Amino acid sequence: MNWVIVVLFATMGGDIYVFTKPTFDTKQECVTSIKDPEKIPEYSKKLVMEYGRLMPIRSVGCIEETDLKRILEGQNKL
Repeated sequence: MNWVIVVLFATMGGDIYVFTKPTFDTKQECVTSIKDPEKIPEYSKKLVMEYGRLMPIRSVGCIEETDLKRILEGQNKL
């Protein structure tokens, strides 16, 4: 299983951003990465690069890639 980081923005549309790199072998590795003070600036820099500004963030989490694909395809049977 591959785990990815998902950012939910605090916007009217509930926009999301999925980090396709890095991926993680376990949920714990992913969670550790998003809580790592040395990694947070890297993730923030990538978001600013993508959006041209820092967007307001509602939450950041980890999800298994297969589950994410099901959700995005409208098959939210986890």
